Amino acid sequence: MRIVIPSAGLGTRFLPLTRAVPKELLLLGEWPLIHHALLEAEGAGFDSAIIVISPMKRAIRTYFEPAPELERDLVEQGNLAALARLLETQSIARRMKLTFIEQWTRGPGEAVLLSRELTGEDTFAVLLPDDVVPSVDHWRELQALSRETGAPTLCVRKVPVAEAPRFGMAVCEPFGAHLRVRELVEKPPAGHTRSNLSIFGRYVVTQPVLDALADRLARTTGELQLTEGYAALTDGVPGVFALEFSADSYDCGTPQEFARATTRYAAWSDVGRLAEVR
Repeated sequence: MRIVIPSAGLGTRFLPLTRAVPKELLLLGEWPLIHHALLEAEGAGFDSAIIVISPMKRAIRTYFEPAPELERDLVEQGNLAALARLLETQSIARRMKLTFIEQWTRGPGEAVLLSRELTGEDTFAVLLPDDVVPSVDHWRELQALSRETGAPTLCVRKVPVAEAPRFGMAVCEPFGAHLRVRELVEKPPAGHTRSNLSIFGRYVVTQPVLDALADRLARTTGELQLTEGYAALTDGVPGVFALEFSADSYDCGTPQEFARATTRYAAWSDVGRLAEVR
């Protein structure tokens, strides 16, 4: 299965920095957010990836491209550690058969639609790189849930209700051993949500979601959210199902959350390195 990583957004919460540096290239620990996204995808067993960027974010493509002159300089300087990091960016691009789509889009929904022809599949995964996740078990469970129910699936996680305006929110109900989604609301106004489950940017997209997105794109002029394709299917059969995500993650969606994530990730990395030494 292929995975799509929409990365064409303007990064308005990080302006003015994102006029010059795409948010996806901000460093969390040793690697930028977009590299973490590929590491997660690779660890989960996806065999290829598509990154959708806008023309103003070509630096993301450059990050993964060969840099022969820089490589020679690093060899001459004997800076093998920096050379190894540089070569890893090219290596993961090859391992993941990385492909880029460079086009202006009207939101992540259109970015996913643009990927449809390249995937060559009726079902594929979508990862939003705002959240860095070191684990990968959720992908196995999310794909299994989609196969079992025949439905598109998405991850949700509990958040304080006061933070609901930052997220898409999901109203869910038990359905056997699973959670069925009954309503999806994109960034509800404060005090206007009936759920504490936010949509967490990990999805398994199916053909009906793509059809619903294409219909919405043809009928609207504003930004198209991926959740709109899911919301159109909640009342039908087989519906939409959710997997509650509870593993560690590092929210990098706002400058404040990114600052907190940097501190938490550094502490987590230090613990891991100490464990390896022992």
